[in-house]
Amino acid sequence: MSDQDEFDARLAAHFEREHRHVPADAFVARTMLKVRAGRRRRKFMRTGLRVAALVAAVMASPWLIAGAARLNAALESSLTWTMGQGGAWVLGALAVIVVLATRVRSR
Repeated sequence: MSDQDEFDARLAAHFEREHRHVPADAFVARTMLKVRAGRRRRKFMRTGLRVAALVAAVMASPWLIAGAARLNAALESSLTWTMGQGGAWVLGALAVIVVLATRVRSR
């Protein structure tokens, strides 16, 4: 057996003996505690924000319902106006003008 082979065998035996159990490092333990605390804090904040958004939606629902009713009334009146022949021609002309203006701008 050569000296190199003998050295490799002794080195391997040394590492087998010495590094079977790696002791826990205090820095790693503290860091893991901080990471876990940060994860718990983020999870709590995420849940809290979801609950706050739900409560805000529930609290704002009367105003949202009233706004939707007003929007429906406005749309109904505008559609009633456009159902006439003149309104349809005006809307058609506006659509053609918008299409032509976007084509001219793109060149």
